[in-house]
Amino acid sequence: MQWVVRYGLPILVTLSLCGCIAHTETESICKKAGEEGILLHIDGSYAGYPYSVLRHAVLQSVSCPVGETELRAFHAIAVPAPHMRVSIKRPVEQGRLGALSVVLFSQGRFVIGERMALTSFSRTQSPSSIKGDINLATVNLWNDLAARITHNKPIIP
Repeated sequence: MQWVVRYGLPILVTLSLCGCIAHTETESICKKAGEEGILLHIDGSYAGYPYSVLRHAVLQSVSCPVGETELRAFHAIAVPAPHMRVSIKRPVEQGRLGALSVVLFSQGRFVIGERMALTSFSRTQSPSSIKGDINLATVNLWNDLAARITHNKPIIP
């Protein structure tokens, strides 16, 4: 018990103060695309900014399926509501680029994912600077999913 108080508690306090512990929260998005929409999980950290700022940037920039083929592909996995996980990691050190990952799950199985490095513009900017990156990754995800239908491939591999 002394070990936990002596070493564990200071480590926990340090991690919570520096914002190194990733948060995760679930939102319902894209309800126009399907009755239940998509359950969005946002996690990660962005250079010491509060999680709420990162969450706000993600919610404003996630793309929903819009084209006919994209909607057809989405409806093939829409029941029960699919899960999308957006993970962003941007180190605190200035000049270091981060990474963005968008993964779609349906019925507890992996469907498709996109991963990309954050643009160089994000090196010294707030989380709002990565809205374009998030939008691009989600647009690519829906385009790739729609391509499976046009090539007669299964939606869930």
